[in-house]
Amino acid sequence: MNAAIVHSNRTAEESVEAAFRRKNDPELARLQVAPFLKAAENAFPRWVRTQTRIRNTVVFAGSALAIAAVTLA
Repeated sequence: MNAAIVHSNRTAEESVEAAFRRKNDPELARLQVAPFLKAAENAFPRWVRTQTRIRNTVVFAGSALAIAAVTLA
């Protein structure tokens, strides 16, 4: 599930642009998505980015450890 979250974060710009196009709203069409998403990201406290990196490390390392344990057992 964490991989899906990471993927959605990496493709957010494309997804938001596609969603805006589907709305056929001229105001949304004028919005520059990349700076908008960057501003939203920068609005979070600094510790959120650190927390995200720790979560990703724990989840991916834990998954690798679990796969290795099952494979070697």
